[in-house]
Amino acid sequence: MTTELFKMTEETTMENGVETKKVTQLETIIKDDNGNEVGRIHVNLWGGSFNLNTGQLDVQAVNDGIINVLNPQ
Repeated sequence: MTTELFKMTEETTMENGVETKKVTQLETIIKDDNGNEVGRIHVNLWGGSFNLNTGQLDVQAVNDGIINVLNPQ
């Protein structure tokens, strides 16, 4: 399983002349070993969700996707 960053939303603020960027949302595609999309993980400031194309819970796919979001290589 691999993941691919699909969308990232940033919020930019300016305070005392210092620009600060904060990631507010990520959407990641989970792909199988053949490169086919099997699901997505969406994470924002308030929580997260996942959607698998198979309609079944694949614990390994979700686990791999979350690990790749937290520790990209």
